[in-house]
Amino acid sequence: MITVAAASRTFKGKSGRVEALKEIDLTIGEGEFMAVIGRSGCGKSTLLRMIAGLIKPTGGEVSIAGERVVAPRRDIAMVFQRPALLPWRSVQDNVLLPVEVFRWRRSQHYERAQQLLEMTGLAGFRKRLPHELSGGMQQRVSLCRALIQRPKVMLMDEPFSALDALTREELAV
Repeated sequence: MITVAAASRTFKGKSGRVEALKEIDLTIGEGEFMAVIGRSGCGKSTLLRMIAGLIKPTGGEVSIAGERVVAPRRDIAMVFQRPALLPWRSVQDNVLLPVEVFRWRRSQHYERAQQLLEMTGLAGFRKRLPHELSGGMQQRVSLCRALIQRPKVMLMDEPFSALDALTREELAV
């Protein structure tokens, strides 16, 4: 499903070049769950962003289902370390944001949004703005937003770091 072949990523900055990843090879089959573990700054987020098509490798390639990843795709969702919610949009409208971006019919995804909010314990907060929520609640909104599109590939960059232990355990199951 996901193939990373000799992928490298180098960043150029004021203080020179930083080699974030060097010739990474990785294959993840359909339906597999994979965790990448490493120290802060070792390239985990860079790898996820390359798979998501948010940044391009400076060497090698990334492909999903045999198709090279060159830009963000509708069948890939990513949950970031920080929720990145739009502060002027309600919880419900933040969850439905991909529906607008991809120009899908809102009416066909509204029920799915309600189910996701219910599943994550946010049904009673659908009209609230992000600043009215705790950090963990905001992260759950971000998770719902990623799931609304029913992605084939779900990438998560430390998505549970802002959650309390009980909520983390519930969502991880």
